[in-house]
Amino acid sequence: MDFAEFIKQERLEEFPPAWIADVKGEFVFENENYQIKTEDLSIDYKDLIKEAKRLCIVCNKVFSNSYSYLVHNIDHLTIPLDKLNIEVPLQQNDSQKQQLHYSCVNMLTEEMDNRHGPPGVNSRSLTAAQSAAELEVLKEIENVYFTPPSEFNAARYALEHVPSYTNCDEIEQMFTKLKRQQQVVSGKALHLISQQRDNCDREFGEIQNIRQQLSETLSTCKKAREKLRSASNHLTISTFVILANVRKRQIIKSVLKSLDLLRSLRSVEKDVAELITKKQYFEAIELIMQSKKAASNNKEYKCIADLASRLQDTLDMTEEKLDSVLSSMCYNFDPIVFAKLKSAYDLLGKTQAAMEQLHMHYSSAVNESAFEAVKPFVDNVSMETKFQELCRSVPTTKAPLCLLNLCEKLFLVMRSYYLLVNWYSKHEESSMVTNVFDIEKNVSREYIKQKLKGGLIRIWNDVQGKVSTFLKSLGLEEYPFEKFIQMLGILRKLTQVAEVFCGDTSDLLRDFIKTQSVSYIKNYHKGRMEELKLFLENEGWEQCPVKSTFTLLNLQEFKQFKRYFKPKNDIGTSSQSSSSVHSLDNSVYISKYFNETTRTPFEMFRNENVTNDDIFGLEPESEVSEESDDEPEELKRDFVDDADVQNSPSKVAHSVIVTNTTLSVLRNCGQYLQITRYLPQIALEVIMLMNQLFDYYFFTVHLFFTSDLDVASSTLYTSKLNLLLKRISNIEDSFSSPSIPEHLEKTEANLHGLSERIVGVESIVFLAKQFEILQPYLESIVAQHQRMILEHFRDNTLAVVGDLRMPVYMASASKALDARSALIAMSQVRWDVKTVAEEHSAYVDMIVRKIQVFALRLENISQKITLNVDIVNAVWGMVAKFIVHLLVEGFSNASKCSNGGRGLMQLDYRQLFVKLEKISGLKPIPYQDYVDRYVKAYYLPRNELEEFVRDRVEYSNKHLIALITCACENKRDRQALSSAVEGREAAM
Repeated sequence: MDFAEFIKQERLEEFPPAWIADVKGEFVFENENYQIKTEDLSIDYKDLIKEAKRLCIVCNKVFSNSYSYLVHNIDHLTIPLDKLNIEVPLQQNDSQKQQLHYSCVNMLTEEMDNRHGPPGVNSRSLTAAQSAAELEVLKEIENVYFTPPSEFNAARYALEHVPSYTNCDEIEQMFTKLKRQQQVVSGKALHLISQQRDNCDREFGEIQNIRQQLSETLSTCKKAREKLRSASNHLTISTFVILANVRKRQIIKSVLKSLDLLRSLRSVEKDVAELITKKQYFEAIELIMQSKKAASNNKEYKCIADLASRLQDTLDMTEEKLDSVLSSMCYNFDPIVFAKLKSAYDLLGKTQAAMEQLHMHYSSAVNESAFEAVKPFVDNVSMETKFQELCRSVPTTKAPLCLLNLCEKLFLVMRSYYLLVNWYSKHEESSMVTNVFDIEKNVSREYIKQKLKGGLIRIWNDVQGKVSTFLKSLGLEEYPFEKFIQMLGILRKLTQVAEVFCGDTSDLLRDFIKTQSVSYIKNYHKGRMEELKLFLENEGWEQCPVKSTFTLLNLQEFKQFKRYFKPKNDIGTSSQSSSSVHSLDNSVYISKYFNETTRTPFEMFRNENVTNDDIFGLEPESEVSEESDDEPEELKRDFVDDADVQNSPSKVAHSVIVTNTTLSVLRNCGQYLQITRYLPQIALEVIMLMNQLFDYYFFTVHLFFTSDLDVASSTLYTSKLNLLLKRISNIEDSFSSPSIPEHLEKTEANLHGLSERIVGVESIVFLAKQFEILQPYLESIVAQHQRMILEHFRDNTLAVVGDLRMPVYMASASKALDARSALIAMSQVRWDVKTVAEEHSAYVDMIVRKIQVFALRLENISQKITLNVDIVNAVWGMVAKFIVHLLVEGFSNASKCSNGGRGLMQLDYRQLFVKLEKISGLKPIPYQDYVDRYVKAYYLPRNELEEFVRDRVEYSNKHLIALITCACENKRDRQALSSAVEGREAAM
């Protein structure tokens, strides 16, 4: 059978699991039989005879060793079961007896499993097989044997149940069985008794101690009674009265002391309130703590117990008042009050908790200050209104003042925290201790120090967030330029405050300012471009009266830039040194406001006379120019009246021709450059917008004054000029081109608007020179890798502006000389004469008369505008260019030409150039090689003529075909050269 069936069959389920496990380990089950493994029992005699007192619980005898103790216990053949603390009811039925039987068996079994054996006996030597055998014996004991002896006679019961008096074997077996049962029960009982030996010895010791104490107490009582008896015999009644009074006095003193305590405890609330009013926080907390201690020492009084709860309430209320005072530190830090607060919190042991709460107050202070700063500028504000919604409701006209108020309120919170950090660093570091027992205090100080340091960044981030939220809620694009500059200055001052406050570079706010500024300047630039278009369409193109030494530095917008226009190699050093000085000055300037209690660094913005340099902390212009720095009164106006134009001599060495639009563009550029001073990080974007103003002006002048150009433009436009116009036309698609004005008078009397053309071209030339003056400064404010953009603009735009004179002046020159009449006159000349004429042809005189008229009208123009030598030479240069092209065109119209005719051609153009030199003053006449080479080409041999036809691309095919026709008499040569000309056209 298996072990489970064995347990069930033997009714061992009620035994401890540990004992069953031991039994299972000692049994080997095979089929239905089992074998018991046994171990030898070995008891060392030396252990039994060792000196160790043992007490027999049955008879209360004491033995000197375990051996005598065991020998004695063998004599106890019967053990009263009532020694086992088993409650047996007086009247028992069969079921109760059965239950009692199992209870006794289970208890004995459990004690057997947990026994440790008497001293000197190795309890572990008993095997599981023996335990199982004893268990079987215990189970065989009948229930009646567990009945108390007073109710049950075991001997009589045994005799009554003898199987048969005649069968001795059965009687012997019954006797052996009963004896075995008695031995097992006695052994189990003996083991239980031995387990309680130590407890018994300890109890006996306690009993002996108590007995001794009782004896001493009895002796003391006896002596006291004898003394009292003696006292009652010798002392009088008066002596007892004195003793009674002394006792009463002591009681009364105790009562008075308790009453004083009660009175002081009742006045604690009033005293604490007075101390807090006097800002004596440490004393208030100390008083409450002492009162609580006194109350805890007198708990026997019910009234004091009630006062103790009130003291706790007083302490809680006092902590709330301390927290209220602590929160007020966020707006106006008072070092004296804060020192008292810290002492109070130190006494409470809540220094770290107070610092945590203080940081929460600062965060709340930032939110409340921001809300209160914006609230006065908005109508109908409710407490549920969110800050972002509140910012959206701020009117545009009040936004700069609202931003100023917001920054001032937030600065007060930042200043308070800054003073807190400085106070803590100054006072706490001096109180650092090195005592080992105060290490915890040092750790707490270090924690608070790190907490305060991290709070600088956190509070600044909260301030940044509030300001950014306010700015995002506004549409800055629609603000006037001056208002925008003012708001820009406020934000820049705030970033300077942050550098002093926490050393933060304010990347978040700077990026936001950069983004908003770029957006604003682009929108502002869009308005300026529309304004420029309107100015150009309505421009009268008349010269503004300015001095010959006038530059952009005479304009108010460029006053602050004078000291920057130094040699290029000095710009970088000057800017760097100036920047470092400004940075140092700003730190010192801002730091002083953190130590004041009534002023803020933003108060300057409330001064109506403050300048932009003051706003941005820039040094004013200190260098005084030798020239007059006063801007002419006429330039201080937006437009110059026609009545202000003064007569100027002709052909001066140097003159300045500007228009109202030119001055407007320069003023806009000055405003743009102001932004680059205040926001250097967007300098390149601003410079590109300035360049766009220039490009638009240049493109418009070209559009207005070359739209009526009648002659071929291939020789008038340089390659760079063509590329420039192409680039601008691609860029200007984002802006509408101005309409060609109809109000300009272009008649023969005014040389077809030559005066307006000169003013237009020379104003853009002057503008280009001013941009070149700005180039060194512009290169100093952009990054190194961005300078190539400026260099490209200078080399491919500013340097090309002068080329615009050719097509513009040619438009007037070509109309003034009447090319059609001249060509008709030239066509009437016979070029096939055989002899060389002594006089020039008639058409030369006609052209000379046109030139003379042109010169007179040009002189009239010089009375209205100042024409310098360069302008006059440029105009006459275009006249000369038109004449040489006119001559080549007329010469090419000749169907026949002889050597005499070629001589006449040379005579005509030489005579014409001589007259032109006298009238114009040009020496030599430019472009005369153009006609000279063409006429001399008639004399070239076949090979050289072919080379001339192939290489001279400045002549048109018509001119070359006419030359070939007249110069080559051989038909084959004419065909060959004509094919070469056609091939050149195909190649081009």
